[in-house]
Amino acid sequence: MLAFAIGPIATAGLGLLTVPVIAWVFPPADVGRLNIVQIAVSFGVLLFNLGLDRAYVREYHEWKDRGALLKACFAPGFALLLLTMVVTLPIDDQLANWLFGLGHVGYYWMLAACVVVSFISRFLSLILRMQDRGLAFSMSQILPKVVLLLTVLILALPAFSKTFVTLEAAYLISLVSVLLVYSLNTWREWKPALRARVSRARVRGLVNYGAPLIFAGVAYWGLDATSTLTLRSLSTLPELAIYSVSMSFAGVGVVFQAIFSVLWAPLVYKWVANGVDMRRVDHIAQQALAVVVAIWVLSGTLSWLVDFVLPAHYRQVKYLMLCCIGEPLLYTLSEVTCVGIGITRRSMLSLWSTVVALVVNIALSVWLVPDHGASGAVVANAIAFLVFFIARTEASAYVWRPFPRARLYTFVTASVGLSIATLVFGPHAPIHFSLVWLALLPLAIGCFRAEWVEMYRSLLAAMKPQRICPEPDGGPGTLP
Repeated sequence: MLAFAIGPIATAGLGLLTVPVIAWVFPPADVGRLNIVQIAVSFGVLLFNLGLDRAYVREYHEWKDRGALLKACFAPGFALLLLTMVVTLPIDDQLANWLFGLGHVGYYWMLAACVVVSFISRFLSLILRMQDRGLAFSMSQILPKVVLLLTVLILALPAFSKTFVTLEAAYLISLVSVLLVYSLNTWREWKPALRARVSRARVRGLVNYGAPLIFAGVAYWGLDATSTLTLRSLSTLPELAIYSVSMSFAGVGVVFQAIFSVLWAPLVYKWVANGVDMRRVDHIAQQALAVVVAIWVLSGTLSWLVDFVLPAHYRQVKYLMLCCIGEPLLYTLSEVTCVGIGITRRSMLSLWSTVVALVVNIALSVWLVPDHGASGAVVANAIAFLVFFIARTEASAYVWRPFPRARLYTFVTASVGLSIATLVFGPHAPIHFSLVWLALLPLAIGCFRAEWVEMYRSLLAAMKPQRICPEPDGGPGTLP
């Protein structure tokens, strides 16, 4: 677990270094275009894998020939991706202009190369994940951030032009580097897959399993990407750059989300299988709420430090990032409170919760972005994820069992409301907004005093060496 946690932690730390460097070296418009590249790559990988990445995870322990499984899951989506690239060949210049506001076809084909490389890397990374090679998996997450940072530092030298093509090339180089590492780490698994034989019936079975999962994935991608798309179409690239940088500084919430996601789902389903009293989820939800509120308050208290690492035209970021951090924090908290949906296998409720939040996000973004730019986008995003959290929680309580929710809703609504108030009134407030968040820190600790004490005791118990009790007959010891 610790080996898998290294990746998100180090990646977030490197992101806090990389984003300011990119912001200093490249103009805001190009920073905004890079965000479009990243969103397009994530969508391409999500769409073209046809849900077969999850099918690979589901069937990994069932297939004897894992090389054949890898080929059966990889080939359909990769063929569709190549076919799509051929189909778009006649309109590549229009696509480049629509995405980036620049008509050169090279920008589009470099983006296509990023999608292809990321698609291949996605399946190779699953090999490491399923083999529980946590350290190799984490190092492969860290490497592209290191390569991107080093490449941008080199491009900062006077000898290089500071244009979008060099920034996009740097991003592509970082993706290629991780693909090379994945290829070297997994060659014993993918090499047999090249010669493996797979029946069409088995491929159809995998596609039938994975295809429905695309809809849920696309819905969540839309919820996550709405702000970027509306800023690109209804605002300006500099406003998109401000939004992109603000989201990058919400990294501490992303770390919490990534680590929690690795640990939570396998644990809770193990409890279900072993007949554990699931009322313990209520206590864990309150503990997660304590951590979420603490991260939110600390981010508000320390957000003024952002001014020291970003250029002057990004001064607005310290106000926007508090709304941005709500996305990973509310998603993580919803993973705890929506556990009943997974236990009862009512996954359609999770899809509909996402669709409701997506509709809210689109409506608010279309209303707010034209007049308020990045500020309107983050407000729409924060409110949409609040709706997402409440919808998933209520759906879980409906299909599983009722559980206390008033305290959860009170604190997350207050956090979202105060974040929006900071954005609206912070620049004109008579006192610095960070002092307001600092004053809330003792309240955040005091309101969750029992949860902090319980988590502290659990941590001590986990770190304490277990005592070996000798058997009465003097035989081998057993753990109590």
